[in-house]
Amino acid sequence: MKSIVTRVLVVFVLAAGVFAQDASTQKKILTVDDAVELAMQENVTIKRQTASLELLRERSMYSWNSASPSVSLSGSYGVPLEDNQKASWSVTGQVNVSLTPALYTSIKTASLNYQNGQISYEQTKKTVELNVRKLFLNLLLAKQSLALQKANLETARQRYNSNREKYNRGQLSELDLLNSQYNYESLKPSVESTQINYDNSLLSFKILLGLPDTQEIELNGNLKDYVSKKEITFDYDVEQVPSIQTLERQIELAKTNLLAARFSAYGPSFSAGYTYTYADRGMGGAQGSNSLSLGVRLPLDGLFPWSNSSINVDAAKVNVQDLELQLENEKANTKLNIETSLKKIKQAQAQLELLESNVSLAQKTYNVTLTAYNHGSRDYLTLQNASVSLLNAQLSLEQQRYNLISAILDLENTLGLPFGDLTK
Repeated sequence: MKSIVTRVLVVFVLAAGVFAQDASTQKKILTVDDAVELAMQENVTIKRQTASLELLRERSMYSWNSASPSVSLSGSYGVPLEDNQKASWSVTGQVNVSLTPALYTSIKTASLNYQNGQISYEQTKKTVELNVRKLFLNLLLAKQSLALQKANLETARQRYNSNREKYNRGQLSELDLLNSQYNYESLKPSVESTQINYDNSLLSFKILLGLPDTQEIELNGNLKDYVSKKEITFDYDVEQVPSIQTLERQIELAKTNLLAARFSAYGPSFSAGYTYTYADRGMGGAQGSNSLSLGVRLPLDGLFPWSNSSINVDAAKVNVQDLELQLENEKANTKLNIETSLKKIKQAQAQLELLESNVSLAQKTYNVTLTAYNHGSRDYLTLQNASVSLLNAQLSLEQQRYNLISAILDLENTLGLPFGDLTK
């Protein structure tokens, strides 16, 4: 009975292992939202930023620890070398407290660092999401480009085979046959190169998502599904733009550092200590003693302009002024970038309609040329030119779709809006 149970357990364990292996190698079908959700959980940069944020939170929580009393306990025991002396021992406990004006600035600095860390964490997540969305869409573009090139290659192959049959029947010149063969063979390197680039981009995408390179994934979607032709309009406050808020936080932190430099140069510090000693000096009977000390320290280095303390204060002032100038420049650049992005989006939308018309016209031209070629009223070179024009029109349309979507994503990122907010 035990043997039967053991065999059954072994079978279940092996089956579970096989199932787990199948589950780990199962192909993932991802939409862009699935990819974003996966990256938020598995992306290495986000994980590192999470650990850094937790450390900043802990430092902010205990930033008052410089005012924490310092407590120590020491003891000694001495054995005399002379026979007529007694051993001596002592136990001493000390408590010391030091208070400086820097306590205030250290607490505030730790709090500001934590707040900046939270902003940086959100910006990291936003950047990762932007990269995921753009790379996902870029892969859709590459996938569509590859599909069009493969379809064009297959058409060229079929046309070459058809032309070879016509040549064997004496219905086609050798020059047209050679042209169709050259066209077919010349398309192969381009398709292979596009395939390699697509595979490399797909590998980079897996790394961005935190997936192993052996994980098979399939992208679900089409660039056309993400294109928005609606007019982009919005109201914004430049003060709410993430890059502006980041600089404002940096200025606040720089002002705190300036205050800390001034405290270090001019601020007094206070100290207090209590010591209790219980000792037997070898003279018979142990005795205890107490002592209390109070101290104050007033630095004077800051009064001398050549001192490090004075120079540190000046350097902190310059840092504040520099950041304030950066803030003014960033506000002007942000407004310009937003206006430029809006114009770029409107231009891309207008060009998209034109490119869609070009594809429709190129398709009709190709169909008419193919019919004429099959009836012998057009030569092969004319048909080849029509095919190339159609492929280029299709690729240009897909590229413009990606450019439009990418421009809207960049604008949403600049404004700090949720992705997709401008196209709702």
